[in-house]
Amino acid sequence: MKITILGATGSVPVEGSDHLEFGGATSCVLVETNDQAIYLDAGSGIVRTPDVGDRNISILLSHPHLDHILGMPFFPYISKKNRKIDFFACKTGGLTSRQQLDPLFSVPLWPITVDDFAANFTCNDVTGPFDIGNVHVTFIDSVHPGGGTVFKLSCEGRSLVYATDYEYDEGRIGELLEFAGNCDLLFFDAQYTDEEFEARKGFGHSTVRHGINVMRESGAKNLRFVHHDPRHSDEFLRKMESEVKSDNVRFARRDEVIIL
Repeated sequence: MKITILGATGSVPVEGSDHLEFGGATSCVLVETNDQAIYLDAGSGIVRTPDVGDRNISILLSHPHLDHILGMPFFPYISKKNRKIDFFACKTGGLTSRQQLDPLFSVPLWPITVDDFAANFTCNDVTGPFDIGNVHVTFIDSVHPGGGTVFKLSCEGRSLVYATDYEYDEGRIGELLEFAGNCDLLFFDAQYTDEEFEARKGFGHSTVRHGINVMRESGAKNLRFVHHDPRHSDEFLRKMESEVKSDNVRFARRDEVIIL
């Protein structure tokens, strides 16, 4: 699997000289195999997708908060005639995958519906494990206001776990530890510092300390922190990263490519 980080900022896109290294686009990670292009979330980062050739396109949505879907109307392939796009989401708040998208693609937020785009766009409700080509997809519930999904993608003996918008909870963390057990790459939410977290419990996000605990207890081999707070500059994130002192733990950077 070739993994490209297209967006790792949380809550709202940001730009400027203070956000060049880690980037200011919101959540989107591209996973490519020989014949599949799988996007984890459709934040503003999806607008910057590289050319995926004739690979089959799938989008997996962790949850429908605006920062995770706002790139969808500008996704280049959604305007390509006859291009097939499969959209996958678990029911969240009782809403089907289609119902999670409809508010974005409707007046007054947007002038046309998903059906009006040139691509052949299909919504799929996720109810159990499924396969996208030779990629096996499993999932658990996230810990986030309104609900959400943590996905695991496994292919040819390698696996990644995508746990953005996840609040560390001692009473529930055991499920994630088991789910992420010995994965090759863990994406984990670390929006807050420890001090910020104390004032924002219940917001659905975690810290570097929490992520390192998950990595250590689950046996995950590599860790990338995502959902950077938009108020945290490149300098701020570099300082936080330097305090970790581990080659296997980093903050996700714009356009970083990881091969599993």
